[in-house]
Amino acid sequence: MTVLVTGATGHVGRAVVGSLVAAGQDVRASSRDAAKLDVPDGVAKVSADLEDASTLEPALDGVSAAFLYTRPQGIGAFVKAAEAAGVRHVVLLSSAATLEPDAAHSRIALLHRAVEDALAAGSFASTALNPGAFATNTLGWRADVAEGVVRTAYPDSWIGAIHERDIADVAARILIDGSHDGESLALTGPEPISFREQAEVLADVLGRPLRVEELTKEQAVERMLALGWPSGVPESVLGAWARTVQEPSPVTDVVREVTGNAPRTFRQWAEEHRADFS
Repeated sequence: MTVLVTGATGHVGRAVVGSLVAAGQDVRASSRDAAKLDVPDGVAKVSADLEDASTLEPALDGVSAAFLYTRPQGIGAFVKAAEAAGVRHVVLLSSAATLEPDAAHSRIALLHRAVEDALAAGSFASTALNPGAFATNTLGWRADVAEGVVRTAYPDSWIGAIHERDIADVAARILIDGSHDGESLALTGPEPISFREQAEVLADVLGRPLRVEELTKEQAVERMLALGWPSGVPESVLGAWARTVQEPSPVTDVVREVTGNAPRTFRQWAEEHRADFS
């Protein structure tokens, strides 16, 4: 069985490749420019652009299952190409926003829901992975951490930050065994942790103090847009953060249920990524 991993230059995509390789699978990694892919020996590399239908047929040729990142543009062409290639199962990296009560009014939820719905209408099995906060979002603090500070809105927002390798392990298991067809799986870390607590853990791991500076909502939106977040998405994310100041984001045990292993803690993530902050 050959498994295609799209977006293999990203944090989660790279981790999915690693999990599949560790499980002994035949893996094909893709990105818009295959030359930029850094993958383990034995992993095939292919250029594939979800917005360029002409690249999809060769990328999917001989593929039994595929890991897909959310990109509404071109999803129709991907579904057609996957059906034509005989793909049996697609696992999508979606968002917890699609599971929220206000999903119909959330820009980020609507973007992800469009892809979820397109895959669900395909002739193949599909599973949506719906993580909330990514531990890797903390990498956006790197410039501030170099100054000895963490700047964020709602520092006391409690989120279930999840390690990218837990998302990858869940994705790999489902891609291999074909389970959870038609399901949306809410993925979280093992416990709610506030941004202030994340800063404390990071300071301890790095061995240097970090003060927390609270940003206004307007300042946070400006910074997020400067980092490349799509228009309208920062407001949706900040709204979720505001809600979890008083009521922590719920955590799930889905990672353990699917993989048999407890989800990794934020401290584990920080220790593994220590060099990223040096």
